Formats: sequence, structure tokens, C-alpha cells
Amino acid sequence: MRSNAKQILMASAALIALACQGAKAQDAVELSVVHGSPNGHVISAQGVDVWMACMEEAGVSDVTFRYYPAGQLSATPELLNSLNSGIADLAPVPIGYVTDKMPLNGVSMLPGLGSTATEIITAYSEAVKEGPLAEEFASNNIKPLWVMAFPPYQMVSMDGPIRSESDFQGKVIRSAGGSMNLAIQSLGASPAEIPVGDMYVALERGTADGTISALSSLKPFNVHELMGATSTNGAFGTFSNVFSIRTDRWEALSPETQQAMTECGAKTEESVAAFMDEEAVQLAEEFAELGAEVYEFTEEEMGAINEKLAPVSEDWVSRLSDRGLPAEEVFADYSARLGAE
Repeated sequence: MRSNAKQILMASAALIALACQGAKAQDAVELSVVHGSPNGHVISAQGVDVWMACMEEAGVSDVTFRYYPAGQLSATPELLNSLNSGIADLAPVPIGYVTDKMPLNGVSMLPGLGSTATEIITAYSEAVKEGPLAEEFASNNIKPLWVMAFPPYQMVSMDGPIRSESDFQGKVIRSAGGSMNLAIQSLGASPAEIPVGDMYVALERGTADGTISALSSLKPFNVHELMGATSTNGAFGTFSNVFSIRTDRWEALSPETQQAMTECGAKTEESVAAFMDEEAVQLAEEFAELGAEVYEFTEEEMGAINEKLAPVSEDWVSRLSDRGLPAEEVFADYSARLGAE
């Protein structure tokens, strides 16, 4: 009898254990991960994909992912709307496309702030964790997990180099929006705000004479097939993306999963920054071999360009301050994080 009782107790314990495992499986939260970049683009290949792989290695048990890359559910300019509507639970928010809803975060795109992806990502990652920049994420019901920003943008033209003030005159330059528009205008050209997915067609048809872009964004959209020249030492601003999660989804996760997401975010920032800085050098060499004129601005040319770009930050601060936003505080804080004061 004692043997039978022991067997019954063991069987009962096994059933309870199975039931608990089933309950844990049922409690797992399924999250949709959405982005609009081509699969080979740095945002996906070195950003989102790397973060998801890290999460898989972390072995968290209360979350699973449904992955919708390359615009399957949302184009890049609509990613914040996709988060707000519930189409996406996690997505890289493209700051240049959402400056109407997150104007202060546009500070991360201003020209002349930071000379490498590593510098810019480190400073911006710190800045979005507190203060007015963090508040803009909270007001949109999302939480930033990790950031990425390209090395300083370069001047890419379909014909020859655009070096001097006279070269910029009369040119139409594709822009990703935000402060990039101000930079282009300050140089004497006209900005054309064109989504990245439409960039190739616009340049091919002559709608724009060139684009201010990270070198790593050219090949995924085949722009290297059209370009005639690119600079390598310009500092025309950058474009930042912030991989974010809906606040309600974040709050439903266990502390362990939240910690894993945060730690994987830090690892992704470090790896993508190092990758992009190294890639920029390699791409310049590759484009030269393909026949593009790859050039550096002379010291005199760079001085004239920087003189023209200097008022962009002042104008950005002034315009947002006039709207009652703490732009001066944000700019000073971000500049200090970059050591640019």
C-alpha cells in the first residue's frame, strides 16, 4: 500500500509540474517585430536581427516573436503609427520621419555633432533615457530599448562632386526630413523630402540631383548604380532610429525579460556602431573601384560648408523654443554628451 501511495504521489507531482509548464507556456507573450528596411540593410542585418538573436540566446520563456521585416506590415515612415495602432509591438522608430510628434529628438540629426557612429550612438543612447527626449517617447506610449545612428552623412551626387557654395546653388537634394531640410537650405540647395524607399526612382528620374546619406544606405537601395560622386569627410548630420516597444507590452513583461531586452539593446548598440564605422571606410573604397569619384573636401571647402551649417542648430533651437519646447536645454545636454560644447 505504501508503494502504491508513493507512486500516486509521484504521479500527482508530475502532473502538477506539467500543468505548471503548460500555464507558463500559455502565459508567454507573443510580440510582433516590424520594420521597413530591406533585409540586407544595416538596420535589419546589424540591428533588429542581431537584437532578436541575442534575445533567443538569453533564453527568456515568457515572450515569443512574430517577425515582419522589409515592409511586410509597415513602410519605414509609418512605423510609429504602426506602434500606436497596435500593428507592431516593437519597431525601429525613424526619428527623421516623426519630428512632428517627437520634435526634440531631432537633435540627434543635427549637422556637426559627432564624427563617428560610435560617438553619436553613445551620446544619443544616454540622452533618450531621461529628460525631455524620454518624455517624447512616453507621450507616444512607447519605450526606447536601443538606438542606432549612422556615421555623419555625406554628399552623394549623380554627376560630379558638389564641393562649393556655387555647386549647391540650384540643386535639389533628397532629404529624410527634419533638421536635414535646414542643412540643405543653408547650403543654398532645395530639399526634397523623399522616403528612402522612393529614393532610387527620384534620383533616376532626376527629381533630385543627389542625396545626403550614409554610405551604408546606398547599396541596399541600389543608389550606388546611379551615383557619380560622394564625399567622405563631410558632417551633414545623420539619421537615427530608436528600436522601441509599446509601453503596455513592456509593462506586461517579467523583470527578467525586461532586463534581457535592455542588455541585448546595449550589446546591439555597441556592435552596430563598430560595424558602421568600419563599413564606411570599406564602402568608400568599393565605390571608388566601381567608378564613382570619392573625394574629401579640402580644408577651405569644409570651412565654408561648416560656416553655412552653423546657423542650422541655432535655427532648430529657436523654432522649437518658440513652440514652448525646451530645445536649448536639450541641445546643450546632447552637445555636452558629445563633448561638443
